[in-house]
Amino acid sequence: MAEPGMIDETPPFDSESRRRKKLDPLVRYMIFHWILGMLAGALCATLLLLFDPFGIWPLIHDSGLGVPALFLLFVGFMTSFGGFVCAAAVMFPPKDDDEPPRGGGLRGNVLPANWRPRLAPIAVARPAAR
Repeated sequence: MAEPGMIDETPPFDSESRRRKKLDPLVRYMIFHWILGMLAGALCATLLLLFDPFGIWPLIHDSGLGVPALFLLFVGFMTSFGGFVCAAAVMFPPKDDDEPPRGGGLRGNVLPANWRPRLAPIAVARPAAR
């Protein structure tokens, strides 16, 4: 049995401690842009069905599989647009000219001053004489 002074008294896991710990800014950035792209994809699929430039709506309506076809259309558009917008946001980040470079430009030596390559002796087995 453990002594009373030896027990670690940590508070139980609650939603407040979870709220204090935020996601990494890059992860939040990617999730935000993925959702933004999904909204754009849903809007484009809706506009495609509303204006019906290629006659897709009568095909979906008369096929007898309207709900699965609409589901696949919307999921396909939302996934594609979400991926495109997220990838574009990661590849072309906004310019941050406000922050000065970190580190002040001071660079240390990569190698210690007294370092030099040394030969390491190895044992080689000689072939048996005939």
